[in-house]
Amino acid sequence: MFVKFQSKFYSDGIRVGMRIASQLWKEEGGSVSPFATVLLMTILLLGLLPGVVTLRDQIVQEFGDMAVALESIDQSYSYTFNGVTSQYIDSSSVSDTAGDAPAGLDLTIPATSE
Repeated sequence: MFVKFQSKFYSDGIRVGMRIASQLWKEEGGSVSPFATVLLMTILLLGLLPGVVTLRDQIVQEFGDMAVALESIDQSYSYTFNGVTSQYIDSSSVSDTAGDAPAGLDLTIPATSE
């Protein structure tokens, strides 16, 4: 013989939970309008673009600085061992002109006719 057991407290708890869920579903006080969402995303995008452009420019600048540093490495050396001296003098000396853009980058765009 099968006896169905149902607690009064269990069924009351489900009814209360369903009633609260229904009230929350119908509640519109916390909803966000589509206009506000679009406005917020537009403002975020307009703020993000200059940041990404600045990041790109700084990365290019760092690569240029690294190129100048690698280009300026002087590989000259000399040593003495048991009274015998040996040396190598690196003849290449590369340097940028003062006031120029680093690594010889041309940061100007010439005018073109339209």
